[in-house]
Amino acid sequence: MQEADPDLVTALAQGERQNSTLTRLGGRDVTGQVTSWSVDRAYDSDLPAPLRAINGSAAAELRLTLTGDGTSTAAQLYSPYAPHTTAELVRPGQSAVHGWGLDGDALPTFRGTVRDRVADSATGTVELSALDGAERLRDAARLPVAVSVDSTPISSGIWAVDKLLRDAGIHTAPPPRPDCILYASLHGGVTPDIGFYRTHANIAGYDRRDVPWEIAPYAGGLEYSIRWDPRTRTTVPGRSLFAETWLDSTYQPSAGTRVELVLFFQADTSTNQVRFAIDFSADQATVGTDSNLRFLFNLGVTTKGRWHIGAYWSFSGSVPSCWLYLAGPGLPGGYKEINLSTFATMPTGSQLNYVQLNAGLSCEAVQVSIRSSRPTQAEFTPVWTRGAVLDRIVSQVIALPPVQGSAWEVITQIARAEQATAAFDELGVFRYLNNGRFTDPGESVLTVTSAHEIASLRVSEAIDSVRNTIDVPYSLYTSGVSSTRFTDTTVRQIGAFGTLVLTFEYDVSEFDSPPPVVYASPVPSGSRVRFATTSAGGTGVHGAIESTTERDSSSLRITFTNRTSLVLYLATTTGTPSLAISSIQLATSSPTRLSLRAYDQTSRALYGPQVYQATASPWIQTRFAASVVADYLLAAATPLPVLGDVEILPDPRVQLGDLVQVIDTVGAALSTPAWVVGIRTSGDDTGRIRQVLTLRATTSPGPPVPTGLQPDPLLDPDARALLAAQGVLVP
Repeated sequence: MQEADPDLVTALAQGERQNSTLTRLGGRDVTGQVTSWSVDRAYDSDLPAPLRAINGSAAAELRLTLTGDGTSTAAQLYSPYAPHTTAELVRPGQSAVHGWGLDGDALPTFRGTVRDRVADSATGTVELSALDGAERLRDAARLPVAVSVDSTPISSGIWAVDKLLRDAGIHTAPPPRPDCILYASLHGGVTPDIGFYRTHANIAGYDRRDVPWEIAPYAGGLEYSIRWDPRTRTTVPGRSLFAETWLDSTYQPSAGTRVELVLFFQADTSTNQVRFAIDFSADQATVGTDSNLRFLFNLGVTTKGRWHIGAYWSFSGSVPSCWLYLAGPGLPGGYKEINLSTFATMPTGSQLNYVQLNAGLSCEAVQVSIRSSRPTQAEFTPVWTRGAVLDRIVSQVIALPPVQGSAWEVITQIARAEQATAAFDELGVFRYLNNGRFTDPGESVLTVTSAHEIASLRVSEAIDSVRNTIDVPYSLYTSGVSSTRFTDTTVRQIGAFGTLVLTFEYDVSEFDSPPPVVYASPVPSGSRVRFATTSAGGTGVHGAIESTTERDSSSLRITFTNRTSLVLYLATTTGTPSLAISSIQLATSSPTRLSLRAYDQTSRALYGPQVYQATASPWIQTRFAASVVADYLLAAATPLPVLGDVEILPDPRVQLGDLVQVIDTVGAALSTPAWVVGIRTSGDDTGRIRQVLTLRATTSPGPPVPTGLQPDPLLDPDARALLAAQGVLVP
């Protein structure tokens, strides 16, 4: 329920009202030109169609009729062929904002973009419709096709929703920086948004309590660790890197309060790590390389709360240097940076192999970005706007399934699989809420009665909505081995400071390949590439070629950039092509198709068996996730009445998902809490506003009670004699 100021609340309690509206198109107030309007909102993923009494919309929709500015008609001003100076105001894609309230105070009702417009020359009016933030999610859905290396969950439906929102510029945590080569939100999964998953250990689960922003992993008694392959394997000597993460130190787990970010560089058997670690209870930092660690004490980081930590690594030849960044409560001005100067020389010619997080605290938004200069204080603390709120995890997944369609379509698929709700609210904030909200009602936020607020009401009940035998399919994925997928057929050449782009076509159902590891002599397993000074193999070279690996649907693209003045070749020691790409395969016969069946025996006895087969979804991959869905659907085992066409005294505070108490002492004789699952609001230029709700009751009228009735049997008693007359043997 939306909050309102005391004057509006007082006005809502009065019988006599003076309604007010506000409509803006393209940021311009056009309220005076609106002759009629309507806003429709409804859930369409909270229950499967067979269990619904109504079918909701996929997005909130605003409809307007414009009449013009008094000098020119709306058709003259806003038709597709009108001058751009005026027609731009209502073009498809233009912003649309609408609100209504009382006594000049309008609460937000809709925020979105224009979908279509129709100019009528005969009447001079223009009718337009607009959809909410779902229109921002019409780009092709892009998710990594990743699979666990050891059959432990690596992601979830929540993570996938968060990733699709982030791609559309809707954020729940600080967004990736420009030139980001690794970004892992950790919002319900270890799969990175940018980069590639490698391994993880000791993650006990994900929580929304005591986290910096949204949802984060927590340790299972020991520090958890996660390794990722960056999208771009930079070189040493090479470009500067900035590694950072956000965390909350409020909760002090048994796993400890240390957070460490490691950049692991490798040149064949020569390795080195540049790393920094902060221990928030010991108030100290450890920064440096394998051979040169420095310890800093009395940092001032013991105050509990949200922290942002980072390290800027630059390289002069093979000599690294570091600036440490801290921002959080307890520091003077909430900020500190420390120049740690240079460290011991790293192996000449190294490649960035992987990034690793080791932590006892819950971290989010781990990222590594390429920078041309050291961040300033303003750059260290990014300016961003939160645009979404998520929920607890329902479905963890071993393998992220391939997706097709728009981001909004995939989000809807996930929501339907989990029986969750996905919608943009009146302020434009996206809210993903799992079905737990409908099984734990809580307190009503509003009471509507036939004595004051209710103008009309219809109550319906249908046996078709009873489902007391539930089958929920799920799939168990088992990871297999890594095998070579592509082997280049040509020894390729990269000129001095040149670039080579190679594209490989995948089946859309294939899992992602990690970026190739550079080697010179020992041949590693997995994806790999060797650079040589001659096409015959020559001397192997490290630290010369930067590679960027990207997967988009069925295409894998690898970009090699030569950072030296040498001409280099992709050749093995024997002069054959050195580029090989491998991918993880599922185990034989994986996934295993299973199904969970759940019963409500009481309902079966009262109403007879009524089965519902849930639609199979690749997002349900565990028996636990299937059981959560089945338990929710069984809550409808006894018919829950639907209160349709509940016309109430209009209240702009009411939102989808609100729990309201409905009391009708005049007609249907009921008193029950009910969920708001649909809202239709309309008005015109006379100030008249109608609001009609669709509600789903949370309590049943109760099971059938014998009242002395003697129901007729399903088989006519005369059927026995009729069958006997037809020569059919009967008992």
